[in-house]
Amino acid sequence: MPTPEPNPTNASISHRTYFYPLPHPLPPGTPIPYSPGLPNQNPLNLPETPVEPTSSLVLTSTTKQFVDIRVFKPVMREDPELPNEGGPRVRLDWAFSGTSSSTSIPDPYPHGITENSDTAARHTEHHRSWPNPVKHASWTHWLDSRHPVSTSPENMPNDEGTMFPISSTETLEFGRGVNPATGKMWAYEELWTDGAILSAPTKDEPDPPVFSSVLRLDDPQHDVRGVVVRLGRYCQGIVMKGNYVSVERWEWAAKENEFGDKEAVGDWKRTVRIGDQFLPCAITFEPGVLSEGGKVRYWDYEWVCEEMVAWKETRKESAS
Repeated sequence: MPTPEPNPTNASISHRTYFYPLPHPLPPGTPIPYSPGLPNQNPLNLPETPVEPTSSLVLTSTTKQFVDIRVFKPVMREDPELPNEGGPRVRLDWAFSGTSSSTSIPDPYPHGITENSDTAARHTEHHRSWPNPVKHASWTHWLDSRHPVSTSPENMPNDEGTMFPISSTETLEFGRGVNPATGKMWAYEELWTDGAILSAPTKDEPDPPVFSSVLRLDDPQHDVRGVVVRLGRYCQGIVMKGNYVSVERWEWAAKENEFGDKEAVGDWKRTVRIGDQFLPCAITFEPGVLSEGGKVRYWDYEWVCEEMVAWKETRKESAS
C-alpha cells in the first residue's frame, strides 16, 4: 500500500479508555456496540463495568504511519506507575508499528443488534444515527513485539475493526482476533479517546508549529527494525533485534514557576522505557536539525527521517 501524502487531518493522538472482551461468535441479537449499554443493557450477563488494564497510546502521523504502545498498569503498590528504567518486558502488553487506513461504510448493525429473523423483525423501525460516519479501519503491522523481525507480512496479525463514532472525540472499535493468552478467537470492544494535537513551546521558540515526524530503521543484515513517531507533545518509539524489543514514550510537560503555576514553556520527559536498545526519540524534539531524507546514525544502525511536517494549531486544548 503506497504511503499517502502528508495531511494534518490524518494525524491523531489516541488514548485507550477501556478494553472489553466479548464471546465469539456473538449470540444472535447481541447489541453492538455492547459496552455503552452497560450496566442497564447486559443480555449476555457479562461484567458490568469496562476496565483498562494498560496505559495504551497510539500516535498516527500525517502520512498514517503509527506507533502503538500498550503497557500494563501496576499490580503491586510498590510497582512504578509505568516502567521507565529499561530492563525486562514483563510490563509490556503489546507494541507495534505500521500504517493505517479507513473507509466510511454503512452501519453494519443498523438496528443496533446482530441480526436474526426474530430480532430483525422486532426492530425493523429502529435505525440509529451517529455524529460521524461509521468506518472500517485496518492496521498493517510492519513491526510487532509479539513476532520476530523476520516474520513475513502474511504471518502478521490481521488487525481490523469497525469504528463507531460515539462522540466528536470518542470512537468505539469493535473487532475480532486471536486471544494471545488462549490462542482462541474472541471479539472485543475498545473505546479510544482522541487528544488535541498541540505544539510544544520552548524558551527559544514560545510559539512553534505542531510537528509530525517519523524515523525508520530497516537493517535486514542485522535483523533490526525500528520506528519513532513524534506528534505534537508526544513521541513513541519501538525497535526490535530479532525478537528482543525496546520501547519508549516521551511527553512534553509545562514547567511550573515558583508560585506553582504552569508556564507557557516546558520540557520533554520520558514516561516509559522497556528494553535497553537505543531509540532516537530526543532528536525529534529539535526539528531544526531534522529534514526529510536526513539520517541519524548510532553504531552500525542508520535511522532515516521519512516525514517532517509542520503546521500551526487548529485545535485548542480542552478544559479538564
